[in-house]
Amino acid sequence: MALWTRKRDDPPRPDALDRDGTESVHLDDDEHAWWAQEEVKEVWRPKPRRKAEPEPKRDILAEHFGVDWRTSFGFTPPSDQERRAEAARAQKPLDEQDPYAVLEVDPNASWDEIIAAHRYQARVHHPDLLFGQSAEEKAESEERIRIINAAYKELRIRRGM
Repeated sequence: MALWTRKRDDPPRPDALDRDGTESVHLDDDEHAWWAQEEVKEVWRPKPRRKAEPEPKRDILAEHFGVDWRTSFGFTPPSDQERRAEAARAQKPLDEQDPYAVLEVDPNASWDEIIAAHRYQARVHHPDLLFGQSAEEKAESEERIRIINAAYKELRIRRGM
């Protein structure tokens, strides 16, 4: 059975009939020559594809939190003066006998102030902050954390917390 068939009023040519008696359309007939009236000058080739422009990098956090997400969390890095004061505080020797001096709080401080001071000291002197430093510096930091935790434990016992 031919895919392209058509009905005509005039009888089909005998050579144009398929086995089942329907007429096939031969595109090389004169009546279908309209599509090939121009002389072929070159072989058809598809147009070259344009190179796709790379997609810009997406800032997913900016899509969710806004363009100024980096500054909207209220974090400001410490100034050079604060860093120097922190380094000087870290260098001064500890009086291991006085837990208030170790945590740098007043003896009349409330329990909440002592907790805040312990957390601050632990955060500042934690050995995990010393990645890339020598083993000696890490050992000193571990010793300092041990002293800070012992001072906090002593104050918990003294105050019955």
